[in-house]
Amino acid sequence: MITLGQGVKSVVKAYSDQNKIGKNDKVEKTASKQQPDEVVLSSQAQEFGQYLQKIKAMPEVREEVVKELADKIASGNYQVDSQAVAEKILGYSLPTNWR
Repeated sequence: MITLGQGVKSVVKAYSDQNKIGKNDKVEKTASKQQPDEVVLSSQAQEFGQYLQKIKAMPEVREEVVKELADKIASGNYQVDSQAVAEKILGYSLPTNWR
């Protein structure tokens, strides 16, 4: 069995200590030169943001449409187009190539 002598151990320790000091110096140098982070959005991203804000400002429920349908149902004038309903049901349930 080979054992490391005291001289080799001290050389290894000195080398590892030197690497630690060198790494810390590099980190300090780069840290002092860093500029604050900056985000630049493209014109498309800015336009998308404007549309998103408009959509968020819209109500989730269109009250006028709900009132109109509720009035039709209450008065008995609401007619369901069974053909359109059946086509929508089949359209969602059948594979694309069967339509």
